[in-house]
Amino acid sequence: MNSSIILLPNWIGDMLLALSIVARLPEHRRSNTTLLVPKQMGGLVRMLCDLPQILFARSDEAERRSTVAAVRRGRFNTIYLLPFSFSSAWFAMKAGVPVRRGLSREMRRFLLTDPLSGSIRDKSAHITQEYAKILEMPYFSSEEWNGVTVKPDTTYSGSIVYCPGAAYGPAKKWPHFPELAILQEGYNIVVLGTSADRESAQEIFRMAPERTTDLTGKTSLTEAAALMSGAHAVISNDSGLMHLAAYIGTPVIGLFGSTSPVWTRPIGKKSIAMNVPEPCTPCFEHTCRYQHYRCLENITPDAVCDAMEKLCRV
Repeated sequence: MNSSIILLPNWIGDMLLALSIVARLPEHRRSNTTLLVPKQMGGLVRMLCDLPQILFARSDEAERRSTVAAVRRGRFNTIYLLPFSFSSAWFAMKAGVPVRRGLSREMRRFLLTDPLSGSIRDKSAHITQEYAKILEMPYFSSEEWNGVTVKPDTTYSGSIVYCPGAAYGPAKKWPHFPELAILQEGYNIVVLGTSADRESAQEIFRMAPERTTDLTGKTSLTEAAALMSGAHAVISNDSGLMHLAAYIGTPVIGLFGSTSPVWTRPIGKKSIAMNVPEPCTPCFEHTCRYQHYRCLENITPDAVCDAMEKLCRV
């Protein structure tokens, strides 16, 4: 069978959702498939998936040329473009891959040999359906995902992990993590995120200083995966860390504001997406045009606490 390469999305959450479809490739395709992985996520993908990979490095011209050369050496017959950017299709053409399959968006139709209708991107359905169509795969409900085993870091075993950050912007940041920490008095809390989330972590710490460990900015993605694997549960904004928890099968509560739980809810049987719809949601904006953020503020800490307890009893 002709070999193929799959370009994974750049955002962590989208990449993990795509990887859940890739993981279901039949064996005759797996043995002929390589992943083209954004450079910063190479270690995480190696932890979660045993398919061979080429790092998609492109921070400067030298890296771009090196990545093109690596793909050329692979002599792949087909490239599946999960991102719909113009640059990804341009890269595929420069790499000389004969069959280039992806959505016909961003004015890139002339670069694709197997263009798919841009209407396949449908935010009224889970995004994994889109990835399945691009990859020529049967679709399995996102709720059927069972998780991937990751060796747990037992340092904080049994804790609840809070992920209060969201690089997307304030329309994704639930404001009630500190109040939730008070309600969940029976648990130790570990806060994960980037260094940009340190202020949010400190607000949580002030409410429960004896029970809270702030690890924001101190863990890699693989370390975060191991910590979450040993956790009792994860409570997170709609972010890459939310999707990582779901991918490895840790019980996770995903908190949604401006984005759509229909489109990007966390996968798996142990996940719950919580939101309080407003007439203006989902708007997919970074900030609220009306300056009220009610879609997030109206998700109460009590409701989240109850949802977590019910989820963890299943």
